[in-house]
Amino acid sequence: MQVYEEAAAHWGDGPLVEVALPDGQTIRAVVTRRRRDRSGTWWYDCELTLPGRVDTPRGPIQQPHVVAFSAPYGIVRPIEGQDYTVLDPPPPEKRTRWRVDVTRDGRRLVHRLDCAAGSEGGSLATDADALRLLAQGPEVATTCAICRPEAVLRTLPPPPDDSF
Repeated sequence: MQVYEEAAAHWGDGPLVEVALPDGQTIRAVVTRRRRDRSGTWWYDCELTLPGRVDTPRGPIQQPHVVAFSAPYGIVRPIEGQDYTVLDPPPPEKRTRWRVDVTRDGRRLVHRLDCAAGSEGGSLATDADALRLLAQGPEVATTCAICRPEAVLRTLPPPPDDSF
């Protein structure tokens, strides 16, 4: 069991949990996310690293295989000493919901994260960051005409003043 626990910790990011299998066995897996369903039950997204093999022209080689699964609390149990706070979402003021691209003329263009017109290389921004950027005027920053983030941004309170 010790060798497998080291492999699980090595192949996944996140704390370990114990998982009760239907046949009564208990294994350890890496938990990557937790969320609550409408009934209030906590569900845990986990990854289990299993041994595997890949056939090559020189013969088979060992290659780990990651299996992703989701299970409710009770089947997934915490392990003492593991830090599960890493699964908590950041507070609303620190959540990044916007992508900011630089246009050819040097202006900033604010997109929703899921906008197909936004580039993958753009920087991420919080609500306050996007509002501060757009407050500088259209000669500095504007919103995407495709995903229209201003529909959400105009409903938000103004960002806090950073001065003393």
